[in-house]
Amino acid sequence: MDRIAAMTAFVRVVEAGTFTKAADTLNLPNATVTRLIQSLEEELRVRLLHRTTRRVTVTPEGATYYERVVRLLAELSDIESSASQSMAKPSGKVKVETAPNLAAMVLVPALHEFYREYPDVDIEMGSSNKHADLVGEGIDCVIRAGAVNEQLMVARRIGSLFFTTCATPEFIKRHGAPQRPEDLMDLPTVGLITASSGGRATPFRFNDGNTELTISPPHKLLVNDTNTYVAAGVAGLGVVRLPSYAAVAAVRSGALVPVLREWDQGVMPVHVLYAPNRFLSAKVRVFIDWVAALFEQHEQLRRT
Repeated sequence: MDRIAAMTAFVRVVEAGTFTKAADTLNLPNATVTRLIQSLEEELRVRLLHRTTRRVTVTPEGATYYERVVRLLAELSDIESSASQSMAKPSGKVKVETAPNLAAMVLVPALHEFYREYPDVDIEMGSSNKHADLVGEGIDCVIRAGAVNEQLMVARRIGSLFFTTCATPEFIKRHGAPQRPEDLMDLPTVGLITASSGGRATPFRFNDGNTELTISPPHKLLVNDTNTYVAAGVAGLGVVRLPSYAAVAAVRSGALVPVLREWDQGVMPVHVLYAPNRFLSAKVRVFIDWVAALFEQHEQLRRT
C-alpha cells in the first residue's frame, strides 16, 4: 500500500463527503479510492469512516487521524514544493468564488493592478451567493463574509463589512425617516436572501455600541442578488440595509440617504477560505495576499 496515497485519499473523502467526489478530485477510479481506504483501515486496525449509500461520516478515531494527517501532508507538500516554488514565477489559473457585489465593485475594478504585477496568472472568478464546494468544484479559494462554518477549511481574516441603512430622498419625504430600528416594521423594506439564510431574508442586525437588535421586517420585495438589492434601494422600493462599500457611490451621488446611522457600529468579518491539506502554490498565495492588501486599503473593508 502507498501510505501517502492512502492518506491523501482519506483526507479527500472526509472533505468531499463521498467516495465519488473524492475520486473525481483525485482523478482516480472510485474503486481505487475505496481500496486505498480499506487498506489504510486494515493497516491501522481501526474504522476511520462510516459508510452509507448517500454519505460518508467520520468516526471519532477518524476525526483524530484526519487532523494529524492533514498537518503531515501539508508539511510534506511544503517540503517537496519549497525548492521549486521559492524561485518560481507565479503562473497559471486561480479559481476563486465570491459574492457578486464584491466581485463587481471591489475585485474586478482593481484586477488590472494584480495583472500588472503578475501577468502570467489568470483568474477564473465565480460570483454567486451560494456556498461553494471547494473540493468538489476544484476551487482554490473563496472570499466570504460572515461566520465560517466549514471546520475543515483554513479561514484567513482579511477584512470587515460595515453596514448602513439607506433610502431614497423621495422615499423619506413620502414615508418619513425611521428613528429606531423597530420603525422598519411599519415601513416598506427590501430583503436579501443569501446562501446562509436558508431561503429566507437575512435579518437586519443593528448595533449602537451598547445594544444589539435583530429586526425581520415584512419585506415589500425579496431578492437573492446583491446588485439587484442595491438597484431596488436606488429605485425607491423600500429601505435597504447593505454593506457600506456597496452604498458609497449611491450615497455620494445623493441617490440614497443614510438613516439610523447611530446603529451602524456592528461589523461582519470577511475571510478567504481554502483547503488545509493543499500547499498554497505561488499563484494562489500571491492572489490571496493581494486581496488582503486590497481590503486593507479600502476604507469600508479594512479589518477592525
